[in-house]
Amino acid sequence: MLPLLIAAAIQIGSEKQLFIDHKFFETVEGIQLKVNPPHQTRERLVRADAPWESDARLGSYCTVVQEGGRIRLWYHVMAGTPPPGKNPPFMGVGYAESSDGIHFTKPALGLVERNGSRRNNLVMPPDPNLVTVGGASIWRDDNPAAAADAKYRSWSKLYPKPGSGIRGPHSVWKSPDGLRWTLEQPRASGLRAADTQPSWFWDPRVKRYVGYSREWVRERSGFGARMASYNESDDLVNWDSTYFALEPDERDGTAAPALRVDAGRMEVKGEDVLPPRERRTASESVAAGEDQVLTPSAPLDFYGPGVFPYEGVYLALIPVFHHWRGSSHGASPSTSDVQLAVSRDARHFSRPGGRPSFLRTGPDGSWDSKWLYPVLRPVRMGDELWIYYLGSNRDHAGRRDAKAVREEEAISRAVMRLDGFVSADADYEGGWFLTPPMEFKGSRLELNIDTGAGGSARVEILEESGKPIAGYSMFDADEINANGVAIAAAWGGRSDVSPLAGRSIRLRVRMRAAKLYAFQFR
Repeated sequence: MLPLLIAAAIQIGSEKQLFIDHKFFETVEGIQLKVNPPHQTRERLVRADAPWESDARLGSYCTVVQEGGRIRLWYHVMAGTPPPGKNPPFMGVGYAESSDGIHFTKPALGLVERNGSRRNNLVMPPDPNLVTVGGASIWRDDNPAAAADAKYRSWSKLYPKPGSGIRGPHSVWKSPDGLRWTLEQPRASGLRAADTQPSWFWDPRVKRYVGYSREWVRERSGFGARMASYNESDDLVNWDSTYFALEPDERDGTAAPALRVDAGRMEVKGEDVLPPRERRTASESVAAGEDQVLTPSAPLDFYGPGVFPYEGVYLALIPVFHHWRGSSHGASPSTSDVQLAVSRDARHFSRPGGRPSFLRTGPDGSWDSKWLYPVLRPVRMGDELWIYYLGSNRDHAGRRDAKAVREEEAISRAVMRLDGFVSADADYEGGWFLTPPMEFKGSRLELNIDTGAGGSARVEILEESGKPIAGYSMFDADEINANGVAIAAAWGGRSDVSPLAGRSIRLRVRMRAAKLYAFQFR
């Protein structure tokens, strides 16, 4: 056996470790990483069905927070008949909540007047006569220095009304409770460009806010693609450290040798004017109902960032906008589904497992057949994660599915195992992997593992040099045949690993017909 190359031990402490990439595979055989799409229940949990929503429909940009035994949902509302080429007269945010995550109520809050009444669940904007709001991203401000009246904050896109004195396109709102909102001034600055729903959070790793904004990046010819950038800020208003984080590449069919940022997005003024990049040139014909976007340099765009922190890593549920033309079969989609991206440093993302759809559109004619958009952040429900999403049978161009009886959109949920985004899988013939050196804290090793009925796993602990540690060898290891999120590894019936805490050790895991999602020393 060749001697192992000794690297500095990874300090994992007692934090959970996910198999989102090959970080814990120094040597591997017969193990593959697999993306695990959740089960989409396709229940229509939230719809525009309140009396005041008779002329309203749901938009894509929604956020959910789990707090105080409630699931709190802020959902995008568009109402009224839009003038040609303009946004609807009202765009804002409605609020709903649930004790079980399934049955939502829309409380009459009395905060925002619309159509002469305050009997509604609208929370933003406080005065629709001054501004409309699109792309709101609401979250708790976890900054230890956050003010009491800014427990919640929202980074959103603004469409000021004439004479309002408000400047867009992006600003930050603050709220003590997530219901009563005040617009902070000045507007967000330092962003190279910004569009659609951003995502943001306080990141203790860098002790700053991290935010992701969508950018248009274009060829010299004018064709381009939507991408997303990483940004940092001390106050959510002044941004710096911009870095491209999520973008289509050659595997997506990108063919753009000289891209440039369309920074004009931050200079859009006025009410609801479509920016030049979303118009066609005079030489381009526009068929009735055809999508009003430029033919891109790639057949897909990243319509939003969708990034959130999770168990020490960064995940993104990317809404992918598919739009290509010229197919020999005449296909011309204008649709969206969701892919998964993963990162350990918040800047460099990859899409594992062959880039499958993580959330898929429904069957032809169904209510969610044309457009899916993830609600920001999953929520934990017991040993499950629930991912909410907006579905619609209207495509990006506003065309209803020809097989649908009526236009519909709703918020539904997808259910998955805790930590279940990506797993290290062994097939029926089995496999194994050896980790790099690690130092841990704790007295017990727990695995989030599913062996099914006929699978198995064993765990060996080795010295940094690769020599099995007496009492923790593969010969001593108890066989695991279980399906649980915190299954204890044991050796001869003993699970105590505290004598090894603080030492540089390795793990060797042998599996057969099993899926391993995460491990944690506790």
